[in-house]
Amino acid sequence: MRQTLLFVIASLLPVWAADPTAPVYWSADHTKELDKSAASRLNKQAGLGTSRLMDSAFILYREGNSRAEIHTELADFIFFREGEGAVIIGGKIVNGKPSGPGEIRGDSIDGGTKYPVKAGDSIFVPKGAPHQFWLEPGQHFTATIVKVTPKE
Repeated sequence: MRQTLLFVIASLLPVWAADPTAPVYWSADHTKELDKSAASRLNKQAGLGTSRLMDSAFILYREGNSRAEIHTELADFIFFREGEGAVIIGGKIVNGKPSGPGEIRGDSIDGGTKYPVKAGDSIFVPKGAPHQFWLEPGQHFTATIVKVTPKE
C-alpha cells in the first residue's frame, strides 16, 4: 500500500512546478501516443498510469478504483476522452491523512454524489472537495486532468 501511495505522489509532484511560458500544441496523434504511454505505465496495484502534458496537466489512464483524495489548494478540470466509470464527489473522506503538500488521501468517501462519466464528459472538482474515481470490473477510462488555482 505504501508503494502505491508513493507512486501516486511521485507521479503528481511535477504538477506543482511552473508551466511553460510559450504556447504548447499537442496534435491528436501525439495525444493518442501519450494515451498509450499512460496505459503502458499502468501500476496494476494502483489501477492507474499517467503521462505528463505540462506541470499543471496530465493524462490519466485508470482501470481500477482510486483512493479518496482532497486537494486543499487546487481544483481539477477532468475531461474524459475514452471509456467510462464514475467520480464520487462530496461527502466525507474516510481515514484521511496528509499525503503531500496540499493533499489528503483516504480509504474511501462516506456520502457524496456519484457522477457516471464516459468519453466526451467533463467534470469540475472544486478545491477542498473529497473525490474518488470508481470503476466497475472491466471498465477503464482515459482523461485529461488540468489543475487550476481557483479565483477567490
